[in-house]
This record gives sequence, structure tokens and C-alpha cells, in this order.
Amino acid sequence: MSTPESHQQNINNPTENEQSGLGFWYLQYWPALLVGVLLSMAIIGMGGAQIPAFLIWLPPFLAVVLLLIAVIAAPRAKKPQEAPWERREREAAERLQQNAPLEVSAEAPVAAESIAPVEAAPEAQPAAEMVAGDVDVLVLWGSETGTAQGLAEMTENRLKEAGKTARAVSMAQVKLEQLPGFNKVLVLTSTWGDGEPPSNGIDLWEAFQKKTVDMSKTGFSVLALGDTAYPEFCKCGKDFDGFLEKMGAKRIYPRVDCDLNYEANYEKWFTGVQQALG
Repeated sequence: MSTPESHQQNINNPTENEQSGLGFWYLQYWPALLVGVLLSMAIIGMGGAQIPAFLIWLPPFLAVVLLLIAVIAAPRAKKPQEAPWERREREAAERLQQNAPLEVSAEAPVAAESIAPVEAAPEAQPAAEMVAGDVDVLVLWGSETGTAQGLAEMTENRLKEAGKTARAVSMAQVKLEQLPGFNKVLVLTSTWGDGEPPSNGIDLWEAFQKKTVDMSKTGFSVLALGDTAYPEFCKCGKDFDGFLEKMGAKRIYPRVDCDLNYEANYEKWFTGVQQALG
């Protein structure tokens, strides 16, 4: 089976037949053929047998014909013939050098997306700066697969329906120093790997371990998502629950740990949190 490397080598180094396009495969052996013809002439001459005259002159005639063919066709055989894809690349390069518009042939279609101008994405603003002081409840979510994010957004909507101002925000968009500015903080987070936080919660998780802030005026509750098949069940949620308590925050409802079937436990947690919020 040919490899991509060998296939590329065959493309870059075509055979003599492919190069010449003439089919004169024997041209590379013409010296040997010429020697063979001359030896045949010598053997016939030494035989001394009575043979027709045209047979005597046939070997030298063939030798001259082969020699003429070699002289005429050999230069063409050495010149590689340009493949269609090589021709398209060469023409495209020439047009680019001349600053001419590039014409795309039907043989090599180019998707419009590949030549469309790329616009830089707008820089995201930290969500906490937009909601600090403007909401009753900050709903922080840490999610790797989207489950905790979906529950956080549902929590935001249900709290709004109950007349509260709430905002669901990714942990990646919040600084630890901003949390004391919120009256109530709800944390919904999954656990990833061997008890590690999800990727969008790593910075906040590490900040809690390195810094100290006064959250004595903040109430909180944690919903932890996990899988009992893993030894570090809901560890990330337990970590945040401990971090907030250590910073002086007041637990308004006990942490609830959820297995894969989290619906009933989520409802229990939300009902308790909603009652605590009044």
C-alpha cells in the first residue's frame, strides 16, 4: 500500500514515460541496443554464409534509425510535461505576482468561506461588571458539558418569574474581589476529572485558595453536580461550598449534591433557595 509520502514522491518525480509522453520507452537503452546491432553485424559478417544483401544492410540501417530517434526525441523526453494541477498553480502564482484577480476554474472550486475576509471577534466584557449592584441574586455556573450552565440559566429565569432580579454568569467572567458586592450568590458547578473544577471555573477556584475577601454580607447556596461512579463525587461543589463559608459568607440553604439523575435534587434545592430568598 502506498503512503502519502510515496504518492507525493510519484507526483514530484514522474517516470520517463510520463515525462516524454512519446511512448519511446527504449530510448534510455539505446546505447545498449546500438551495441547489440553492431555485434549482430559482426556475427553475420564472420559467418561467411551466403545471405541476402538486404539482411547484411538491415542492422546498420536499424542502428542509424535508432540513433536518429534518440537524438531527436531525447531532449523532449527530458523535459517534464506539466500536469493540470501544476499548470493551475503556476497560473495562479503568476496572476498573484501581477496583482491580477484570481480566476477559479471549475476543476478546482474554492469555498467562499475560505476567501472571505475574517473579522476580529468583539472583546468580551466581564459580565460581573455589568451586574454588580444591579441584581438581587448572582447565579454562578461552572460547566464542562453544559448541564450546570443550563440549570443556572433556568434558575435565573425562574427567579425572574418570582419577581427577583437575577443573572446567570460564567465563573470565568467573575473575579473573586467582585463577589462581596453581591447580596446573594448561588453556585451551580460540575466536577471534572479527578475532582477538578470545569475549565471555566479553574481561575476562580484557584483564586479562592490564594486570596481572602470579606463576604460576611453575602448569602450563598451551592448545587453540586457529579457522578457517584467517581471517587471524588461532587468535589468541586464541595470545594466552593467550603471556600464561601471560609470567606465569611452565610449559607442560606444547605448544599445539595446531585448524581446523574439530578432533576429531583435540583427541584428540592431550588425550592429551598427560593423560600430562603423570600
